Amino acid sequence: MRHMSRLPRRQGSILYCTTGIILQWLRSDPLLSSISHLVLDEIHERNLQSDVLIVIVKNLLKIRNDLKVVLMSATLNAEKFSKYFDNCPMIHIPGLTFPVEEFLLEDIIHMTRYNPQNVDRRPAWKKSFWQGRNSRPEKEEKELEYRESWPCYARTLQSRYSDSMIETLEILDGDEKIDLDLILALIRHIVLNEGEGAILVFLPGWDNISGLNDLLMAQQMFRSDNFVIIPLHSLMPTVNQTQVFKRPPLGVRKIVIATNIAETSITIDDVVYVIDGGKIKETNFDTNNNISTMTAEWVSLANAKQRKGRAGRVQPGKCYHMYNGLRASLLDAYQLPEIMRTPLEELCLQIKILKLGSISRFLEKALDPPTDKAVGLAIKNLTDLNALDHAENLTALGFHLARLPVEPHIGKLILFGALLGCLDPVLTIAASLSFKDPFFIPLGKEKMADMRRRALSRNSKSDHLTIVNAVKGWEEAKRRGARAEKDFCWDNFLSANTLQMLHNMKGQFAEHLMRTGFVSSSDPKDPKSNINSDNEKLIKAVIVAGLYPKVATIRPSFSKKRPGVKVYTQADGKVCIHPKSVNAEEKEFNYTWLIYHLKMRTSSIFLYDCTEVSPFSLLFFGGDITIQKDGDQETIAVDQWIVFRSPARIAHLVKSLKKELDSLLEEKISNPAPVDWDNRQSKDCAVITAIIDLITTQEKPTGGSKDYDRTWASSPRGRQFFFNDDEDDDD
Repeated sequence: MRHMSRLPRRQGSILYCTTGIILQWLRSDPLLSSISHLVLDEIHERNLQSDVLIVIVKNLLKIRNDLKVVLMSATLNAEKFSKYFDNCPMIHIPGLTFPVEEFLLEDIIHMTRYNPQNVDRRPAWKKSFWQGRNSRPEKEEKELEYRESWPCYARTLQSRYSDSMIETLEILDGDEKIDLDLILALIRHIVLNEGEGAILVFLPGWDNISGLNDLLMAQQMFRSDNFVIIPLHSLMPTVNQTQVFKRPPLGVRKIVIATNIAETSITIDDVVYVIDGGKIKETNFDTNNNISTMTAEWVSLANAKQRKGRAGRVQPGKCYHMYNGLRASLLDAYQLPEIMRTPLEELCLQIKILKLGSISRFLEKALDPPTDKAVGLAIKNLTDLNALDHAENLTALGFHLARLPVEPHIGKLILFGALLGCLDPVLTIAASLSFKDPFFIPLGKEKMADMRRRALSRNSKSDHLTIVNAVKGWEEAKRRGARAEKDFCWDNFLSANTLQMLHNMKGQFAEHLMRTGFVSSSDPKDPKSNINSDNEKLIKAVIVAGLYPKVATIRPSFSKKRPGVKVYTQADGKVCIHPKSVNAEEKEFNYTWLIYHLKMRTSSIFLYDCTEVSPFSLLFFGGDITIQKDGDQETIAVDQWIVFRSPARIAHLVKSLKKELDSLLEEKISNPAPVDWDNRQSKDCAVITAIIDLITTQEKPTGGSKDYDRTWASSPRGRQFFFNDDEDDDD
């Protein structure tokens, strides 16, 4: 997320600030004319903004030969960057860490005498092959090389290790999962045979961290006062994680179980032993299916080097890698840059507002250009959103979305919240979607945390309104004093730090809206901007306005094993609601439609957050609507595929109001001004009020049966898709 309120800090003519702020600076000073030296640190991270800035800086150096640029990183691919910048000079500054001894999987199995119990003796890659679950296409070549090279590599090990140990090695070094029992055995080995010092274990995600924590807690040895075990993850309470920086008393061993956040973001200065699980959670974007994916991938050599370095901060250390020597020789040098594995819509808007020319031609100049397909998909999505016209120019809406420090759909959500008088709750939703929700999950209390989250939903059937309720409760508790605030957060498993961050972000959003004329006050709670903030159905409609076309439909499940509902999207067919959602176990819905923000493929395709919405919300705030005939039925459709049965009178009324609303919103976006809610006779107020009344008081477009919003079931086209379910109802 780009922060927008803080200006760069300068000493002389040297600029110290984040990449995002430099990009903002370039809007008003394209040549950075007041800057003589530009220092870009941690450049190896290769996020979207840093890659864009690198292209701009390279172009800028052709114009400003007086500008001095320094690129810095501890794990920088210096040769690649030097070549990109026309063979610029490189300087190597030796580090000050202590030496670290490294061990590979074969060494770990040998020293622990580990023998996995009750496992399939086939190597994991062979199991994957027989199950038809090969690696992603871009990984297949290396996996093939690994399989072909294994017999030769195994022969090189025979002079040092037994056949049974080599067989164990082959089984463990697969692509399926990390063997937590082996890590437990290794921790025991370190504790019993090595000297003092904290142990840092790198694991890819929540499941592995909680699993290893459970294994340790099941051992009498680790439940004693001689050990402090600290899981480190964004879903865990911050108050517990602060212990990670405290040195334990003499004779007490600290064991930290962390994700890759402990590679560079934080430094635990008493770590002597590092266990590198060998995997990292990586988000990718599948352009063929227009969906993000998250999988545990093998680390890069740069990741491995960072992890190794954590063991040599205070004294000589040891690092244990959970992969063998052959796997180590095939690791990628660096992770794939973010620009090649993430949606590009927000980046494209930045290119246009900085007047950098054609999006595709600009991105072709990147250090690692994204694919033409990814760029084309981003431009199409922005055109569908009406942020770009067909000549790739910014529209009035696109201009405002480009200036907001959020991705385009969330920016649109913010603008509609301001225009429709429900600013405060919508800014809460926008902040949480841009940053993260404020809930944490303490180990061992997962079910209780789920119960409290569902209680805060107040039967809204909405993850987004659940966060609104949580923030409202926190604000009320805070007004009662520090003790009340602490109790509210503790009772509801909420992070006070995250809540405060959301509060600050809301203030930044409101300040931006005031500067651009959408609201008259920078206070998110200004009464004039919140005249409709208690209208839950309108807030849901605004969520549709921002997130459409991210729509899913619900139908009952008649499965005896899994009663409840089944969920479908047009692009993916059957999907799952993520277990953390308040709707995950919901069996009764008022409507059959969900709007969502994050959809991701992991073990299945999950909707991570969703809100139940009404047909009128989709009709007024979705796409284009048409009135048509479906046999002898009158229907009204949104973008030709969301189809409702409706009497002609209601259909024509909705279409007429929708046309008026679109015209009004286009005018407000082009010429920002708050709606005058005091003048109920004005056309603006009359149109919006009529639509709010329909959304609030009518249950269905026809005002009748619950079957009227069963979209695909109510048209032959839809029925073909809706019942395209390869899963038997009795499975």
